[in-house]
Amino acid sequence: MVRNDRWIKQMARKGMIEPFEEGLVREGVISFGVSSYGYDMRVADEFKIFTNINNTVVDPKNFDPKSFVEFKGEVCIIPPNSFALARSVEYFRIPRDVLVICIGKSTYARCGIIVNVTPLEPCYDKETEVLTLEGWKKFADLRGDETVATINRDGVLEYQPILKMQKFRFTGEMIHIRGRNIDLLVTPAHLLYVKNKYKNYFEFIPAEKLYGKYNYELKRDCLWNAPDVDYFELPSIELDSIEKRGCRIRNKILTCLDGDYMETEELYKACEVTVSERTFLYHLEKLYEQGFVEKKKSRKIIKGHSVGINLWKKIKYDPIPEYLPPLRIKMDDWLRFFGLWLAEGSAYKGKDGNYIVKLACFGKNRQIVKEWLESLPFHFIETDTGFQCNSKQLASYLMQFGKAHEKFVPQFIKELSSRQIRIFLSAFMFGDGNMQTETFTTSSKRLADDLQELILKAGWAAIIRKIPKETHKERFLKDHIVKSDHDIYKIRISKKHLTPKIYKSSFSKVPYDDYVYDVTVPNHTLYVRRNGKACWSSNCWEGFLTIEISNTTPLPAKIYANEGIAQLIFLKAEEECEVSYADRKGKYQAQQGIVLPKI
Repeated sequence: MVRNDRWIKQMARKGMIEPFEEGLVREGVISFGVSSYGYDMRVADEFKIFTNINNTVVDPKNFDPKSFVEFKGEVCIIPPNSFALARSVEYFRIPRDVLVICIGKSTYARCGIIVNVTPLEPCYDKETEVLTLEGWKKFADLRGDETVATINRDGVLEYQPILKMQKFRFTGEMIHIRGRNIDLLVTPAHLLYVKNKYKNYFEFIPAEKLYGKYNYELKRDCLWNAPDVDYFELPSIELDSIEKRGCRIRNKILTCLDGDYMETEELYKACEVTVSERTFLYHLEKLYEQGFVEKKKSRKIIKGHSVGINLWKKIKYDPIPEYLPPLRIKMDDWLRFFGLWLAEGSAYKGKDGNYIVKLACFGKNRQIVKEWLESLPFHFIETDTGFQCNSKQLASYLMQFGKAHEKFVPQFIKELSSRQIRIFLSAFMFGDGNMQTETFTTSSKRLADDLQELILKAGWAAIIRKIPKETHKERFLKDHIVKSDHDIYKIRISKKHLTPKIYKSSFSKVPYDDYVYDVTVPNHTLYVRRNGKACWSSNCWEGFLTIEISNTTPLPAKIYANEGIAQLIFLKAEEECEVSYADRKGKYQAQQGIVLPKI
């Protein structure tokens, strides 16, 4: 059944057509937008114009890309009896149970200009990973409900949902692009997100077309738009049984102090508590220190002698909670501490029941660290190896990050502004980094992945290098033998070379016989990683349509970019087909841009 304008609009709101024009734009242009029973798509301003100067025969099985001259502009002129390839402005996601028929615009047809549209295979190898909101994941491990890192036209990182997942068997030669900062293994038709060094914008170009070229650059960095956060809140914590008992005694005292001043002995009897007078007086003094009660000295005649006594009165009426309330700490101060602690700290509960937080610190850095710690609401003492604090509230929070090989960065830090992320990274570098080479070291793979993500959001890029534990050598540190039982990860920051060049030597072809993977996202870009080297690349998508425009006249013909070129008619089946074009791995499936003939 042919679908009408209501259905087309409804499906467009779900992402079937982007960008989408709800009405039919006609004035002064070749019309485009929604019509009664179809959608008039536009032609983009990128053209490949056929020329016969290099060939005498056109061979569909061995088409020479040199037969095209590239043109970008508002008006494309096609020579007499020649043709051009172009692409649609719109991006289409066609449902499985829908067939689309494309018919050239009558405005062009009446001028002897015929429009044909080819149907809409880019994918990554099984070792490639993609950055998601949950961290780095291999494509094969994706569930499908993740949000993944994409980049928009302004170069800003955006997290977007996965619209569709792709997986199919690929047998043939993959294209390997490898360099000091890059490592990609993709199918030949996969579109790379690249910039010609003579242009000022990035575009999608098939890997097979770039093979052996050297005037192109990949992209490794991005902008990250997130606001500063003023405070970190250290969670409240329930008191232990002994501390709770003390709270109950103090609340009992406050309940009894419900009127005028009472002397100590009178108050002790009124409370009817099962503790000694000495313990009772300790809790009274704590209430005084915390501002719950007022103390006034007086005198009393006892057996003919004048004796000094204390009188007590309640001045604060809030009960004392049986937990430590949340602590608000300035975010910048917390990031300096937490970055340093994650690199060089530990937190644990001792055998005596005390909660301990330690920071390792040696040499001239001590004074700087001491100043950082003084800005926090905790009492740290200096030790031979650094600093130590006995705080159950602080230790309980930090213990969740585990031992050195288990550590990770909490999600809220990944959501901070670039400025605050740099504060965290700088503190981590101060604790466990090489400032000359700008390299972090950790035994936690999860932490290494988190650091690479944070470095991206700070406006830079990073490479992770794994050093297997079997290759480690024993070393001495402060008269102690140190040997790691875990793999070591080196994360090196790149503040330069953020758009690495592709050289002829960067390319090679690799035999491959296994599954390949990809996903579809609205921005059509993904931040991918292979062997610790990350860059921006494209996703697999249903795509921009490749348009063939034939000039059958003996005169040059004008084609107007960003105006109507062809009408799409949508036919919806009563039920889905058993095998779709995507299922049988159609050779033009998921094309991005203008794709040449292939078999």
